[in-house]
Amino acid sequence: MIGWALVAIYFVLFYLLIKHLSFFKKSELRTNFLWTILLIKFIVSIGLFYVYTSYYPIRAEADIFKYFDDSEIVYSSFFDSPIKFFQLIFEYNIDSDQFFDDYLQHMNNWDRVYDTNVYNDSRTIIKFNAFFRFLSLGQFHVHSLFFCFLSLIGTVAMYRVAKKLFTNSRSILALLIFLLPSVLLWSSGVLKESILIFALGLLLLAVDKILHFKERGIPFLTILLTLLLMIYIKFYVLVAFVPAMVCYVTAYYLKLKKWQTYVPLLLLFGLIALFSKYIPPYMDFVKILEGKQDDFVRLADNMDAGSKFELTDIDQTFFGIVKVIPEGVVNCFIRPLPWHVNNPLAIPAVIENIFILVLLFWSLLLIVRKKVNIEEEHKNFLWFSVTFIFLLYAIIGVTTPVAGALVRYKVPALPFLMVVLIYLLKDMSILLKISRNFDFLILTSAKK
Repeated sequence: MIGWALVAIYFVLFYLLIKHLSFFKKSELRTNFLWTILLIKFIVSIGLFYVYTSYYPIRAEADIFKYFDDSEIVYSSFFDSPIKFFQLIFEYNIDSDQFFDDYLQHMNNWDRVYDTNVYNDSRTIIKFNAFFRFLSLGQFHVHSLFFCFLSLIGTVAMYRVAKKLFTNSRSILALLIFLLPSVLLWSSGVLKESILIFALGLLLLAVDKILHFKERGIPFLTILLTLLLMIYIKFYVLVAFVPAMVCYVTAYYLKLKKWQTYVPLLLLFGLIALFSKYIPPYMDFVKILEGKQDDFVRLADNMDAGSKFELTDIDQTFFGIVKVIPEGVVNCFIRPLPWHVNNPLAIPAVIENIFILVLLFWSLLLIVRKKVNIEEEHKNFLWFSVTFIFLLYAIIGVTTPVAGALVRYKVPALPFLMVVLIYLLKDMSILLKISRNFDFLILTSAKK
């Protein structure tokens, strides 16, 4: 009972924040719309709770529970000694037998089953949950609400940047960015994706403020903190994001044709990745990709993953990498295949894939028929979005042999994919009509 009372209290608090903070007001989205989105996300998180409870009888194997449960160990260390708590948080001097005996051995996810030279991002979400326990009294659904609010902040930040590309289709853009099934589902639980959307959105907004509003100070600090957070929560997303953002910023200042900036820079990043083992800090990117693929295949075999599919092995040569990239990108667009659905969580993903493919082919048809009007000032963000989508899809598509995991891992790219597709279709009468019908419910500037 105390858990639901806390949920109610925090719902009121978050409503007041949405209503009064300038961060939300600048989105030009109605308070009731954003609060409704938060409510929907929380309801979805309850659904996730029951699905995971039903399909994962072993609690330690359920993603939404295992990090939450481990966080209790970190949280309890505070009451043994606040110093020990912060040692665990910052991973400072915790290699002693005492820390292992008292804390580390009692956590199932502090260390990976298969280790690589990339930071174990599971520790980050354990630490988030440990901090939230000071406010939640250990109530799981309160944590779910906190994670829902974090992802809401990130999605609002993304929308604030993207809405400048649109004049007449902002409502449908908002609906798709917030309510696309995979984004809604996987950013509404006690999962890494919620923190990732939070960090990615704020990072994008901070860069936008520096470039277009000439703000400094807080945006620079935001960039630093969100970059650190992305390093420690989903490093591979940062690997896709940084080249795309470097191209975006460079194109903003050079004022060349976009392909003249993006193509050479992406080729340069490709060469750096290929020869990274010879460049300080000597992190062999191709070997890491190969290792991630091997680790995931072994893990899928050990867990007997129901949505496992075959991947082409990564060959550590230039042509070997080029060969597997198209397969990886296609996997992200089509999996899970409709005839391979084996659990309820896959059904929304299949419907979503069909929806996206319809929009994609519709957009390509309009481009071929030269019925798409792309304004010069919008081209840079569209190029950035396509670049980020392509790089992220390539990375996860060639390393992830499980459709269920692939659906989650591509979540950061989906809002950008929606921006690109809706922009290409923005002048279609059916989209304009749908958007106008929702304007008065979603946009503060619209009247009924």
